[in-house]
Amino acid sequence: MTDTLRTAIVSASHRPGSQSARIAHLLKDRFLAGNADIIDLYDDALPMWDGATAATENVLKAQATAANADALVFVMPEWHGMAPAGIKNFLLWCGAAQLAHKPVLLVGVSASVGGAFVIAEMRSSGYKNARLVYTPEHLILRGVADLWEDGKDADASEYLSQRTRYALEQLLTYAEVLKPVRGKLTEPLGDFPNGMS
Repeated sequence: MTDTLRTAIVSASHRPGSQSARIAHLLKDRFLAGNADIIDLYDDALPMWDGATAATENVLKAQATAANADALVFVMPEWHGMAPAGIKNFLLWCGAAQLAHKPVLLVGVSASVGGAFVIAEMRSSGYKNARLVYTPEHLILRGVADLWEDGKDADASEYLSQRTRYALEQLLTYAEVLKPVRGKLTEPLGDFPNGMS
């Protein structure tokens, strides 16, 4: 299935050398056989959306990558109990035209025991006008600096490897089912561009 569907992984950290970026690359290489594109919100930072600034080269690149994807994965650190501003900014630049009726797997990343708040925040917002379809599954990767590092906490790494494969298989199943009907689902967006509040 991974060779016929395209996945875009958004690394939502604004920091250099982030664990979010490391995990994004691991998901691509280890779990998706390299068949994914990464939108790195540090390396390819997007300007803050203000409704007036023209799209930059990085914005156009992110929009094209999102538009070409059949499924998305948001890898997000939890900062002070919140999602980073960059992921919300990404959703302002990449809206329904790029994202409508595409499944998204949420992945919370924490250096310690956090990660749940970022999942809850994204489930409660961000999908309305973009018309994203968050999958029922999500991943919370705690103690992430030791995760999938040789010789460190092998039991947790194995469990999370199995859970990650399960969540990604579910994501791709949603993508496979939604892809042929996406055109029909997006037709009415001309009349109803914004979700109800």
